[in-house]
Amino acid sequence: TQRMAEKKRPEFGSDLVVDLMKAHDIEYAAFNPGATFRGIHDSIVNYGGNYRPEVIFCFHEEISVAVAHGYAKATGKPMMAIVHNIVGLQHASMAIFNAWIDRAPVMVLGATGPMNTKRRRPRIDWIHTALVQGNQVRDYVKWDDQPFNLDCVPESFIRGYRIATTEPAGPVYICYDADLQEDRIQSGGEFEDISRFSLSAPAQANPEALRRVAEMLVGSEHPLIVADFVGRNPTAVQSLIELAELLALPVIDKGNRFNFPTTHPLDVTSASRDILKEADFILALDVQDLFGSLASVSKQTRATEYQTDPKVKIAHISLNDYIARSWVADYQYLQPIDVSITADTSVALPELTRLCSRLLGNDSKKKAAIEARLSEVKKHHDGQRAKWVEEARATASNKEISTSFLAYELGEVIKKDDWKLVNGTSNGW
Repeated sequence: TQRMAEKKRPEFGSDLVVDLMKAHDIEYAAFNPGATFRGIHDSIVNYGGNYRPEVIFCFHEEISVAVAHGYAKATGKPMMAIVHNIVGLQHASMAIFNAWIDRAPVMVLGATGPMNTKRRRPRIDWIHTALVQGNQVRDYVKWDDQPFNLDCVPESFIRGYRIATTEPAGPVYICYDADLQEDRIQSGGEFEDISRFSLSAPAQANPEALRRVAEMLVGSEHPLIVADFVGRNPTAVQSLIELAELLALPVIDKGNRFNFPTTHPLDVTSASRDILKEADFILALDVQDLFGSLASVSKQTRATEYQTDPKVKIAHISLNDYIARSWVADYQYLQPIDVSITADTSVALPELTRLCSRLLGNDSKKKAAIEARLSEVKKHHDGQRAKWVEEARATASNKEISTSFLAYELGEVIKKDDWKLVNGTSNGW
């Protein structure tokens, strides 16, 4: 009954925060209860009916953010992780950093003891108040804010949601004063229609640069695609498949998202070293560490060397330059590139496929070369998969469970289910 009731008028500042969560269709809020956000906790349950968001109780702040991280990867949208002031944010910091590295849209809400020193309880509120708390994680979130008063809350929340979910996505942190949450609303408590703050359209590639990439793809004898974060947008996976099939392009999937089916005959992820050596043109798509993808490294000496031909041409379509920060070097080594395009692959790939198709036309010679390349790559792919099955089954009778057999058995169990793998690949198995 409470869930179906007409919308209540917010009475406290924390009620307004819950209204903003509902307006953004936030399904869940994960947290380990803390006194500084007791107002938001109370409002979720008693004002919001524990529905959109629904509370997910956790035993640690790092777990709370990790749950939100996995949810974001599985659904493509954020949920809330709420953390206690100072110590809670310190606990959560590792998980926030993980979300940053993984480009996951996570909204972390926090709280601080009263900024009004006259309203702080002796000792406890003082040691749990920072100036300002966002400093603690500012180097590995896309944005942080601490609204000054209730009038600032809607704009802050809406902006935070937009920044977290705009590609390249990432975590944001918003901190609410305990007084702001718990004081009664004297005026306001309303915000504008959320639909008028929709996300910007994704960035399309420069037409001339994309045309050059199409010419290089069609004209290459041994082209190769390396994909990494393409699958953050599921529609881009199908676009990548269509492009690969058009020109019989072998694909190496770096695995930060599901980019390309491992069962597809053009998947050559397991044979990346051999394929890299043969490539005369490489199209990188949303690759976070392009140099590392083209090189091998010695575990003993840390020495690296390219696996590619020195004459190989490289093009890269990504949004990497939009999220570089100074504190952490997750932007990786600066790889020389022949054509660099800043664009969202979800819109660039369909246009690139169209350009390639037009360039290919009815050229029978090129189409014959494409058919020959497909046959060669498929033979290699099928042989590799047969070898894997044989290796996995060969260890079935061993007392110790091998990684290969565990992966094989698990795959047989879940192959008819709709599942997502959000963390780890069992050494590639």
